[in-house]
Amino acid sequence: MKLTEFDIQISKENVCRLIQADPDSNVYQEIMAALQEMLPTAYEKLKPTALLEFGDFETYAGMIEEEGIEEALYGITTVGEEIGSWSTQLFREGNYLGGMLADAIADDCLFQMDEAISEAVIGMCRKRQRGIVRRLEAPVDIPMSIQKKAYDITDAGRQAGIEIKESYMYSPVKTVCQVYILDKDVTRYHAEHDCGRCENATCKMRNIAAVTITVKSGKVEQKIRGRKKDTLLESLRANNLFLPAVCAGRGVCGKCRVRVLEGEVPATETDLRFFSQQEIEAGHRLACRSYPESDCTILTQDGEAEGFYVEAPEKGAESVPPDTDGVYGIAADIGTTTVAMQLVELQTGKTADVYTAVNRQRTYGADVISRIEASCKGRKEALTGMIREILQEGIEALSANGTIRIRQMVIGGNTTMIHLLMGYSCETLGVYPYLPVNIKAIHTTDKELFGKQEKSFDVTVCPGISTFVGGDIVAGLYALDFQKREKVCVLIDLGTNGELAIGNRDWILTTSMAAGPAFEGGNILCGMGSVPGAICKVEIREGKAKIRTIGDAEARGICGTGVIDCVYELVGEGIVDETGLMEEPYFETGFPLSEDGKIRFCQKDVREIQLAKSAVRAGLETLILRYGISWEEIDKVYVAGGFGHKTDIHKAVGIGLFPAFCEEKVEAVGNTCLQGTAKYLTQKDASEAVERLVEVSEEIGLSGDKNFQKFYMENMYFL
Repeated sequence: MKLTEFDIQISKENVCRLIQADPDSNVYQEIMAALQEMLPTAYEKLKPTALLEFGDFETYAGMIEEEGIEEALYGITTVGEEIGSWSTQLFREGNYLGGMLADAIADDCLFQMDEAISEAVIGMCRKRQRGIVRRLEAPVDIPMSIQKKAYDITDAGRQAGIEIKESYMYSPVKTVCQVYILDKDVTRYHAEHDCGRCENATCKMRNIAAVTITVKSGKVEQKIRGRKKDTLLESLRANNLFLPAVCAGRGVCGKCRVRVLEGEVPATETDLRFFSQQEIEAGHRLACRSYPESDCTILTQDGEAEGFYVEAPEKGAESVPPDTDGVYGIAADIGTTTVAMQLVELQTGKTADVYTAVNRQRTYGADVISRIEASCKGRKEALTGMIREILQEGIEALSANGTIRIRQMVIGGNTTMIHLLMGYSCETLGVYPYLPVNIKAIHTTDKELFGKQEKSFDVTVCPGISTFVGGDIVAGLYALDFQKREKVCVLIDLGTNGELAIGNRDWILTTSMAAGPAFEGGNILCGMGSVPGAICKVEIREGKAKIRTIGDAEARGICGTGVIDCVYELVGEGIVDETGLMEEPYFETGFPLSEDGKIRFCQKDVREIQLAKSAVRAGLETLILRYGISWEEIDKVYVAGGFGHKTDIHKAVGIGLFPAFCEEKVEAVGNTCLQGTAKYLTQKDASEAVERLVEVSEEIGLSGDKNFQKFYMENMYFL
């Protein structure tokens, strides 16, 4: 049977989901507008065709567990060659957004075709008096060679102009194969794709039903309800059961270990990286990659020490050991990923001790949007409790359980982190017009904040400028003396959201953009945070990678600084061209970074860093234009945070994150938020100076700025 009549209506929401375009991002409306403009042409280029034909299954019968298989129904669906060629052409022309949208349009069409042919598949099987046991997917359930059998049986070459390669891959690329194994039980027709068996765990279109999960931890046993479309980690988290997840559930840190005692929870390729075959057989799994196919019982295990790198001052020659007769203050930076605290001797301003921790709120997601959503879905108290608990642990450690006298504490953090700390509602943070409950300076006490029995010291929370430019940036501006500067300087703080500020003591312009998590190793195929084993330095010589990892540990993934290095080296070696296109044979398989080839840098990763660096550079160009000065008039460009401190500035300039002629002006300045809160403790005019910074600062939005859009596309190139 050949089907060509499909009523396909491309879902703009699905297309945006497939390219990971967040509705709350500054460029979402521009992406939707570009998509709307492309759709008429896309419909002309889409040529959906489905081929269905019965055939024998003898060759593969011994490879599956099911018995009584009579035959199989082979299916091939394609959207044709034109849409794929269009996507490639757009990429080559430098229209990266258009190329990604065309690719996602093709995927959405395939998803819809898959649903559309189900009725035809079931009808054919009923007519033949066959039931559908289940659907097989190559290579998860069965070897790729099944695609050649499907190709021959459906006569796909003559019927649809499809070609097949020696690797059993089809051309056009947007062509997929379905194999339905059949028996005589006509009461069942399991024709749907089973996401629970699919290795593509990051697919944005996953859709599966619910299960009961029995969780055993020590002598405690608890039953929770989960969904098949959620990982075990997500189900545990939704029920206030937490496992360490350093990589925020990306399957690269190996911390969220569980043991499956009962039920079907298939092992994945990711599990094979962390467990021996014997452990796999004993039920060991990573919770962040495990999708239960049925009700199951799991045993949770304690994770290893996280070892996450946290940007904080080192206790060096200038440090002073804490003295029980001294008077101290505590400076704190509540970051989305990490928390850093510093014990400061108030008389001298010197560092007495440092405390760092990973923000356990990361179990709800690595970015603020995820935590806003979690807060609005009933997790506000849990999130507030988590950050307050971390701060209390830090206070106890720095004060030696109360033996060191603390007079004051100053806290800086982005607007979302402060809302979660204070227990404010986040409902208006995540929806337009993105209104905060409070961004003014907060003056409280540890008794009020942490529920102490009696007051012991004052607590000040730095004010913010807007919902998107918070107290951490204000503290950074204060640390760098923007309130005193005559010459114009720039502050850049890079993370999942990039915050920028430009100005001097008279006027400061600020903005933020959705840079994406690529600078922190997020959305990178083998990406991870700054933990031991993360590749942080890369050199490529004669086609081979020479790497260095954090802690000189065995390579397990790549962090943000390694991503910058890797792209710079790939472009320098000509493996990636100026448009961001990877040459063969790396286009399909990725460039190997580890000797065993398990850690690779792929075409998708290049696109991720293109989007991120272009957003930051465009935001910076727009801010400078709006300020009314030139690059030459800028005195310094300060890059804050652990990313800036560890990044090779020359290579960051080399990929276009900053313009080449200002390389000497770029300076990594470390954790400016912590520096600013520490400074606040010792300066008498700190409160007035910080308020002055807020008064002279204003935020500009980028979502509707045509200059930002122009700069965004111009800076996609690696020149």
